[in-house]
Amino acid sequence: MNAVISFLESEGFPVTLQNGRHGTGAQIFGYRVQFSIVEKLREKARRQVQEYSWTRTIIDYEPTGILEFRAGEPLYGRKCRDGKTQKLETQLSTCLGALLREGRAQLISARAAAQRNLERQAKERENAELARQIADEEQKVRNLETWVSNWGRARQTRDFIAELESLWTQKGHDLSPETEKGQRIIWMKQQADRLDPITSSPRSILDRRGELDHYRS
Repeated sequence: MNAVISFLESEGFPVTLQNGRHGTGAQIFGYRVQFSIVEKLREKARRQVQEYSWTRTIIDYEPTGILEFRAGEPLYGRKCRDGKTQKLETQLSTCLGALLREGRAQLISARAAAQRNLERQAKERENAELARQIADEEQKVRNLETWVSNWGRARQTRDFIAELESLWTQKGHDLSPETEKGQRIIWMKQQADRLDPITSSPRSILDRRGELDHYRS
């Protein structure tokens, strides 16, 4: 372990300690790589222990003398261990290589994650723009449907006014602008113009409804 730490620090990879079971690590390529040396255990014996109404199995272990160097995540990281012909202390270069590969793997993984994040953000922007365009198009469709509907209502209103005007004329009613019925005909024609999206809309007292809403708020 001393040889590993000495090499790392001589190559500019500072070693730090943190609280916890796997607290030793080195800063490699900008990322902290944990490492440790553990001794493998083997099962020595098993025994049954009665506890209240159930039986529990207790396994006793004993050290094997086999050392294992672990780089990276303790359970799934890179490992070197004592072998039949080669002890761990003679595998310094292999242990150091495992550390450097683990650091490089973290670097590559971080770059890949950053790239995926950029792609995700680009896709989110693309989707947001697509949603905006769809919303704009839907609004245009709604506007068109409203215009067509209002245009049809305006035509129906004018047809009704023409029939009413003709009926009142046949009955001899005075429809001059000064009379009540004449004023009524003028008002109805204005309402038809207000419905018609093609015709300039005359002003109405209804246009001032917003003033009351503002007053209530």
